[in-house]
Amino acid sequence: MVTNENSKTKIISIASGKGGVGKSVISANLGISLAQEGARTVVIDLSLGNSNLHSFLGLKNINPGIGNYLVSKRYDFNDIVFPTEFNGLWFVPGDVFVVGTADIQTSQKSRLINDILKLNVDYVILDLGPGSSRSIIDFFLISNSGFLVVTPVTTSLLSSFSFLKNTIMHMILDAFSKNTKVSSYLKRIIKENKPGDFPTMEEILLNIKKTDSKSYKKLKKILSTLQPKMILNNANTPDDIYNAKKLEELIYDNLMINIECMGLIFKDEAVDESLEDLVPIMKNNTDSIFAKEVHRIALKIVQSPEFPKMPLDLEYYEDSYELAKIEAENDYQEIFSSQPIENKFDMEELMTVIKDQKRQINELRGTIRMLTLKNEF
Repeated sequence: MVTNENSKTKIISIASGKGGVGKSVISANLGISLAQEGARTVVIDLSLGNSNLHSFLGLKNINPGIGNYLVSKRYDFNDIVFPTEFNGLWFVPGDVFVVGTADIQTSQKSRLINDILKLNVDYVILDLGPGSSRSIIDFFLISNSGFLVVTPVTTSLLSSFSFLKNTIMHMILDAFSKNTKVSSYLKRIIKENKPGDFPTMEEILLNIKKTDSKSYKKLKKILSTLQPKMILNNANTPDDIYNAKKLEELIYDNLMINIECMGLIFKDEAVDESLEDLVPIMKNNTDSIFAKEVHRIALKIVQSPEFPKMPLDLEYYEDSYELAKIEAENDYQEIFSSQPIENKFDMEELMTVIKDQKRQINELRGTIRMLTLKNEF
């Protein structure tokens, strides 16, 4: 695993617990934004079996990619790294319709990871497939600071927690594969796992500590090395950040992992328009709220020389989630102020209707309460 804070080339894997959360559009535009900031960046499509990152970059699927590299020895990895129209940005296509790449073999995966680690650039963005298959987890763990893209929807939050739990369990199983006592214990709790009854990482640590203090210290060090980040996408209001905060608390309470928030991204019609036109937002719609929020995330990365360590100014906000809330509130005001006048009146009218409905509901509740009291006597 690459510890990005100590590495010249920083590798950022972008994953999601489920599909349809906007992972690929963020990967593509984050790569463009990093390049626009002067950082040499390679974006790699590792959604093998369902590769389409080229579309988000405005490219046609006409070049050889990882699929060819995996099945044919005539392709060196450098043969599938292509320049883009954006200065300082290169792209590695994915499966390019080569059959069988979704079920990548261990030897192929090792070769691919080793070649990715040889890239001499500032940033490598890995766009992973959704879910938590073993290959996706291995790609996520190439570095210690992958990004998890989530939405405010409950299913996305829960699948993201599940993804991170599976990732951590695979990571520590590999770390203790030669320790029979610890690996047997870990395999047993996985096998006996029942919904809602999986031990917390604190409980796992304490159980290991009882029999093997060295393994206890080793596991604590492994957990402290992992520094994933979260992006909340497709938000409706600034208050959606509270859902991300709840996920952060769930992750820490159960997995003992600190996961910071890189930012909140609002739903934006410009995203759908860019996909229809096959033109990246960072090219033709840089004034859109999506482009501004992705660019802000890129700035947080390039302005942090020891990323994933970020120089947060905690005198003005409590943590990265409160900072994201402040940023989102400013963005929300900008969205509202940019709406046509008639839309503002529509919003005011809607708020009036909502207030009236709340008043009627409260009156109805009062009536029901009175009727209930009468029936009690």
